[in-house]
Amino acid sequence: MKKMIQALAVLVAGAGVLGVSSVTASANSQYSAKRSKSVRLVWRKSMKRHAMRATKGARYSRHLAIRYSNNDVTPTVTWYTDAHEKLYKKNKGHNAIYYHVKSADGTLQGWIWRGYLKKVSKKTTTPKVVDTSADSGKTVNDIAMTRYLFPNSIYDAKLRDAANNFLAIDEFSAVTDMRDDMSRQVAFYTPFKTMKYIDFQSKDPNSLKSIDAALTAAGYDAKTRSTTYSGWYVGGSLVSLDSSYEGIEPGEGIIYLIQK
Repeated sequence: MKKMIQALAVLVAGAGVLGVSSVTASANSQYSAKRSKSVRLVWRKSMKRHAMRATKGARYSRHLAIRYSNNDVTPTVTWYTDAHEKLYKKNKGHNAIYYHVKSADGTLQGWIWRGYLKKVSKKTTTPKVVDTSADSGKTVNDIAMTRYLFPNSIYDAKLRDAANNFLAIDEFSAVTDMRDDMSRQVAFYTPFKTMKYIDFQSKDPNSLKSIDAALTAAGYDAKTRSTTYSGWYVGGSLVSLDSSYEGIEPGEGIIYLIQK
């Protein structure tokens, strides 16, 4: 995120899936040379067999060239692992681990980021219900967080939404200038004098004190936040410990500030 914060991704699946929502899966199938070139293989190894399910993210071909299907198309399919690989994400500056999986009958296969895969309980095969709401997985409330960090600023839900959308953006999407994207997301503020965005990494996303320390380390101590940005509009979002965002570390956050 540190390397990508200079820009924002703003644009926001196998082929012929057999027996499981084939029409929907075909509609989701997509080839992307750009996505394939944006990663570099670090290693690929075999692994033990584990039964898993996935309801978020997507399933890809080797090196992510083809997105076979979104995982919400196959929420009840039990996937069995047989290999894993580490990919270096050039535009993000860090690595991600993907598991190669196959369905029990062997008709479906592909690579899924391990953060989207959940082990199937041996006691039951009922899929886990996943909360897909905007605040899913967050243990520190975004509103409380920004009001605590910027006590003299004006909380604004649209800036919070802009921050949350940025964290949730598909990391392989097209990248455009951040100012252009922000102007589009907060057009209701036009014109505004100044816009700031703060990228930070908290060691413990469950702790407001840890988040406070992360902002201080980023150059925004309590005094600066309470005085320099007094009267500014503020909104932010944070990646929680149990977040399933692909390739984003828990504790990463972004805060938007604008001065009218």
